[in-house]
Amino acid sequence: MNNLNGALSGIRAVTCSTAQAGTVPYMLMADLGAEVIKIEVPQGGDESRTGGNL
Repeated sequence: MNNLNGALSGIRAVTCSTAQAGTVPYMLMADLGAEVIKIEVPQGGDESRTGGNL
């Protein structure tokens, strides 16, 4: 979603975090208009997609 009027419009963030604790803040930043680039491991991606080790 592009939000050109968001509070963080024009901000670019790069994240290498995994699981919920790392991804939720960046999701909120994107909701406020920031461009978020998420870097994941090539094999399997973020563990939050599969449930991880709970």
